[in-house]
Amino acid sequence: MANMIIKKQIRSVSLPSRSHPSTSGIEEALNKMKIITTTTDSSESILMGLAGLEELYNCTEDFLKMDSTQRVMSSDRSRFMEEMLDGSLRLMDICSVSRDLMVETHEHVRGVQSCVRRKKVAGVGGGDQFDVAISGYVGFRKNMRKEAKKLLGSSKKIDCGSSSYENDNDHDDEHLVAVINAMRRVVSVSVEVLKSFLEFLSGRQSNVKSKLASVLMKKKKKDNHEATKNDLETLDSAICGDFCSRDGLQKKLEEVEVSIGGFEKNLEGLFRRLIRTRASLLNIISH
Repeated sequence: MANMIIKKQIRSVSLPSRSHPSTSGIEEALNKMKIITTTTDSSESILMGLAGLEELYNCTEDFLKMDSTQRVMSSDRSRFMEEMLDGSLRLMDICSVSRDLMVETHEHVRGVQSCVRRKKVAGVGGGDQFDVAISGYVGFRKNMRKEAKKLLGSSKKIDCGSSSYENDNDHDDEHLVAVINAMRRVVSVSVEVLKSFLEFLSGRQSNVKSKLASVLMKKKKKDNHEATKNDLETLDSAICGDFCSRDGLQKKLEEVEVSIGGFEKNLEGLFRRLIRTRASLLNIISH
């Protein structure tokens, strides 16, 4: 009967596990993330999600350093530890590539900004450099969407917990089940936040929203239509010359630069914390 209960609890990371004193801290951090991830998929909410993941992994690091956590995890030789190591590696790869994409986006946005400023000062002159910068940005965005979709595919391969764990000792089972559930929830919420970010880059969610809006409101005004897009897609429209003055383009470039800077910073911080978490997992296995 005890083993049947354990199996049911392991099958779904979305269901609350039996509480254990050692997991109270990380469960509190996970509950905070649950609130953050229920907000809309705007650039601001995604930034909040990435910042929240940084804090969550700080808590995870403390959790993995606890003697009680290390004891039950080092004694476990199930697929769970392989699952955690594989998941941590995939998350690191997604985070690293995403960070590099933001660095490159920042470079392209600054390049276009510089050309817009020079064109404003020189009047008619400077058109060639501006066209080159625009062409470079448009080509990069096309490649970014492809890369984001590849990373989305990789995120789907991350195992957030489908296996069950059995142990003859009921007391050890309770503790290990609580640890496994907590760690799987950390991976699950990480995947959820990173998927939102990647969908933001690829335009997947905003495209769906735009199509739905066009069906419901065919005579929608231009400003309302722009509201259905994310920051990057709004900039894409502005760069392609859709109803946007040069001053308007400059303003959108500045707004996007701020968002990109936030993404860069948070992805870099998250990547470093993911490295530390993986190191802690390897350290537990080696002992």
